[in-house]
Amino acid sequence: MLTDKEIERLRQAIIATIASPVIASIEDYTWEAIFHYVKDIPLSDPALGRSKLLYDAVDLVTKTGWSLKSLQLNSFNLKSPFLFVIQRADIIKKAVQLGFPGLTERSSPNELGAAIIQHWNEKIILSQAAQSVINSYESILLKTIKGYEYIYCEFPLNPLEPNTFSWAWTVDKITGGSGAGLQGSVAGKIELVWYKNQKQLFRARTIPTQAVRITVERTRLTLNRYVDTVLSALQEQINTESFKNELEE
Repeated sequence: MLTDKEIERLRQAIIATIASPVIASIEDYTWEAIFHYVKDIPLSDPALGRSKLLYDAVDLVTKTGWSLKSLQLNSFNLKSPFLFVIQRADIIKKAVQLGFPGLTERSSPNELGAAIIQHWNEKIILSQAAQSVINSYESILLKTIKGYEYIYCEFPLNPLEPNTFSWAWTVDKITGGSGAGLQGSVAGKIELVWYKNQKQLFRARTIPTQAVRITVERTRLTLNRYVDTVLSALQEQINTESFKNELEE
């Protein structure tokens, strides 16, 4: 989890981000940038290209990697699980590659589930090797639509044990037959849901008791002041870098 210093950096970064009138909400790359600031690790320019690997932030010194997600919830309920996409998993198309030749949507739920977990575990293992990650985490920033309440959650992110899962199709409320979602449960608790139509794999999480809750005042800069401030800071940074280069020469 975050240290006290990192929690304060997170709070400050949230305030600074939502003060920007050109940003509607903290999501995707905005959350990645905030997290790099919190951990004080270098942030690359997305214009240089984006990796499809699992870890959105990596500390090369500690060999720690974080897969980052930002989600908007209606409310923060510590008991209710929330779902979010972790991977596009076309296990039928990749059946042979995954070691499940002959796999179809009509295969048994347990066989489909085993292929799903194999697909996800390969993503973790390959990304750990490619990104030199030993300590692996999933870090989630939860928010409400009003934009002043946030919760930071962190979970260990390791390959799953397929033998602990039981799998069953959801029930279509209209027809009473099998639905489009295949649910993977551990000890009766839903952990994964795979939708055969979109080929997307969802993870279920519950807000842990040790999650960090942050409440801020939502104050926005005017457009004119925002642009003037950024351009002034940018010019100052350019001048400082030019001066350093002259000294080195």
